[in-house]
Amino acid sequence: MVGGGAGTWFLVGYILFAIISVLGFGMISSLVFALETHEGRRLNDRTMLIGLILLFVGAVSGCLLLAVGGASGGYALIVQQVTANAVQNMLSPYVNPITAAALAAVTGAAITIYGMATAKATKR
Repeated sequence: MVGGGAGTWFLVGYILFAIISVLGFGMISSLVFALETHEGRRLNDRTMLIGLILLFVGAVSGCLLLAVGGASGGYALIVQQVTANAVQNMLSPYVNPITAAALAAVTGAAITIYGMATAKATKR
């Protein structure tokens, strides 16, 4: 990811945030609604809470770090007229926190899917 320019980082962060926030959480909401309403299954609240918090925190922090890195790198490149190598060096400290945030989001999504897959049928 460090090989991409600052504008790429900013654009990827923005697009990922739009996709995850609108499509991702919308799909999770519709699946949970269908499971609880139409199938009459009960989700484990603790599992879903942990999964959704991890997914939310990981996705938001990863996208925010991408956007901040892209904006600061773009500012340095365009306004301050620094070299491309200096911008690459400026972006490299963001790589590990973004990777950790992405892993948290993926773990949260996996826990959320597990919580939906193991939902128990309620007695009617």
